[in-house]
Amino acid sequence: MKHISDLSRSLRTVVAHGVSALGVYQPLETLAGQLRGGFILAFHNLGSEAFSELIQSLSPDEPVHLAELVDRLRHGKSTNGIFAITVDDGVGETVRALSSVATQRNWPITFFLPTAYLDTRDGMPFQWLDTVLPRLPRTRLELRSGLVDLSTESARRRFERRVRARMYSQPAEDYSKLIEELVCYAVSHGRLSREHDAPPRPISWDEVAALAAHPAVRFESHGVTHIAAAALPPEQLERELRESRERIHTHTGRAGRHFAYPFGSPDSIGPIAPSLVAKYYDSGVTMTRRRVRNRDRFLLPRIPLYAGDSTTIARLKVLSA
Repeated sequence: MKHISDLSRSLRTVVAHGVSALGVYQPLETLAGQLRGGFILAFHNLGSEAFSELIQSLSPDEPVHLAELVDRLRHGKSTNGIFAITVDDGVGETVRALSSVATQRNWPITFFLPTAYLDTRDGMPFQWLDTVLPRLPRTRLELRSGLVDLSTESARRRFERRVRARMYSQPAEDYSKLIEELVCYAVSHGRLSREHDAPPRPISWDEVAALAAHPAVRFESHGVTHIAAAALPPEQLERELRESRERIHTHTGRAGRHFAYPFGSPDSIGPIAPSLVAKYYDSGVTMTRRRVRNRDRFLLPRIPLYAGDSTTIARLKVLSA
């Protein structure tokens, strides 16, 4: 208990004094790892330079394959001093940039792919929402789905929160039509071009096959449709778990072992999904921010790092998780 109290007091010092206190980071990080085990990082879209800086800042911890970390958990072995790098969604420019760094530095990395995104090459609803919202006027829009109030910044934020709340826990029909109406409005008023302003393109299956040949790079399942697991009937969820794994295996020659829940929050996952994931995979990863020590393998936490995070923020996220 004394070690935990010492860590807690030291962490408060780091948070209170910011960068000036980060000289104590490495001994604190070592103590945190001894007490609380390894961790899994979750990335989405960022460039190679930011990615490289963030990973290097986490030394002396070392990256290992997600499979190794999970195998250690499964067999009751220590995960001290290690972490896994994971990247969601399969955006082409991100996979290319980060896999290039990972292969050059021999940093094991896992990319979670929503397979329908690669198959259809169409943007996913959450990507279209991210694309269209900044292009809509500050006004009230009369749509077939109803009135959309974007007249003030606070109204816009409330609307976005409502749509995302649906997306994170409801079936696609509860939000995809509304997002499409917003896109149609923006296109018809010259605020958006489907061709030039579309969401980022996914990595191609040919590229996946080529990258998977490198021992540092792995591809795993993020489902088929990227619909929240809690919003899918059990039979549909099970079909997505099975089909996405088979699709990735077809192109990589590797049996899928790990699953990333779309959106990753408890509401998005629901009570049934973990038991179904356990039928097909060795682990399921979430977006709950903790270390992995003694955790359920089918509800593994991750620590999200973003393009705007400094190395200081990355260290504090890891230390405080």
